[in-house]
Amino acid sequence: MRPIQQTYNIETADPNGVVTAETPVDGVDLTIDGAYATGGVATFPFATEVTFTSVSDLSDVTFTVIGTSVGGVYQQEAVTGLDNDTIQTTAKFKTVTDISVATVTTYTTEVVDVGGADVGIGNGAWWPLDIYVPNQVTTISANILASGTATYSVQYTNEDIFNLPAADCLAVPHPAAAGAFTSATTDQTHSTTTLMRAVRVNVASGSGQLRITVVQQSTA
Repeated sequence: MRPIQQTYNIETADPNGVVTAETPVDGVDLTIDGAYATGGVATFPFATEVTFTSVSDLSDVTFTVIGTSVGGVYQQEAVTGLDNDTIQTTAKFKTVTDISVATVTTYTTEVVDVGGADVGIGNGAWWPLDIYVPNQVTTISANILASGTATYSVQYTNEDIFNLPAADCLAVPHPAAAGAFTSATTDQTHSTTTLMRAVRVNVASGSGQLRITVVQQSTA
């Protein structure tokens, strides 16, 4: 089997990284002033959905997000219906250059925060392995790149990932000694002869990038 390698982009959600506690006014663009903002443009470390959070009823407001995709292509998306909740765009934005406001209601004390959603947090996709490799040894390496951080776990399943929803497949901790691949926070490389039909990575938190490499080989 050819090695499998994937790099996970990781960024924990920042709910006010684009706009901090601003009252929406009809026809007045929100001021982009959060932690991601420079010169009125918010740039995320990695492309992500744009989130809107408020403890007030702002269900009459339509916010239109304007910016660029991860490839630098112009895009925009409108979101409506925020009422003591968090909602988000469907599209992922790398930059936000403008957020326009349309509303028939006059707000005075109600405010909204705008930020970015989690990137790469949670369960990754299952990667199918070759269960027909005789006397197989599977080696998995995890490398936290540059100055990044990550708390992550490697899991496996012997259930059929092609006929079961991913959430229904039994996830088993990787059999590395002393649970080295469970809630790991440093680079790890471990081999096992345990039969694994598929593997995945769960990222609990972090920032930066995590590279995972899976190699199967036969000792026959």
